[in-house]
Amino acid sequence: MPIYTGKTIEEAKQAAGAALGVPVDQLTIKVLQEPRRGFLRIGRRPAQISAEPIAAHKPKAAKEVKTPASSAPVKSAAAQAPAKPAVAAGDDLDPAVIKARHAANLKKVRTAGDQLVEYLQEIFKNLGIGTVPTITAVEAHAITVDIKSPEPGRVIGRHGQRINALEQLSNVFMNYHGAPKTVVMLDTSNYRERRRQTLHELAQHAETEVVASGQAVFLDPMPARERKQLHKELEDNPHVKTYSHGREPYRSVVVAPQN
Repeated sequence: MPIYTGKTIEEAKQAAGAALGVPVDQLTIKVLQEPRRGFLRIGRRPAQISAEPIAAHKPKAAKEVKTPASSAPVKSAAAQAPAKPAVAAGDDLDPAVIKARHAANLKKVRTAGDQLVEYLQEIFKNLGIGTVPTITAVEAHAITVDIKSPEPGRVIGRHGQRINALEQLSNVFMNYHGAPKTVVMLDTSNYRERRRQTLHELAQHAETEVVASGQAVFLDPMPARERKQLHKELEDNPHVKTYSHGREPYRSVVVAPQN
């Protein structure tokens, strides 16, 4: 059945009636999605229904064809045809299908990303920070937004707390606006590259301290991407081991002696 949307269920019904040219009470309605107002524009979604005229919904009686020699009904050619075998789970998808799905994912991420840019502009405006967020990279499940500002320090916040918090909020925003499981990276004034270098040096210092003292070192809480870098930096070190400790958003990396 065709799908219709509106701010409310009633509005969606009216849209369906107008499109199909029949009164609402003569439609077969199925609610696909309840409307949601959301919070800070996150999670807001319209009502969504499928609809068709009641007359079109009535099933047609199947015709039976009888042979002269027998009164038993003869099955139609479609019923006699053997069912097509289902595609095995391990079969490779057609390259054209993969390409089409990839293009569809890119479109979803780009569309939700454009909305994210407007959302970030609104947040920084309310914070009194002049910014121009720009999408610099789009992948099927990832997007990078560079935030140009005359005050990059205020965009970043103390120890990166503001930009990291907005990054988490952006991930939630993308999820609720049609691009689930999309990883968002926010950057400003090449902060992320400078932060990667800082984490590299932090890993070296932590390793030196652990080897010298024989005691574990607990690092400050940091986002999952930064924790992953630290684990990667020290995973092949024969003298120390790393593991994560605590719960989000206070989860941190511990560097301990290798037993």
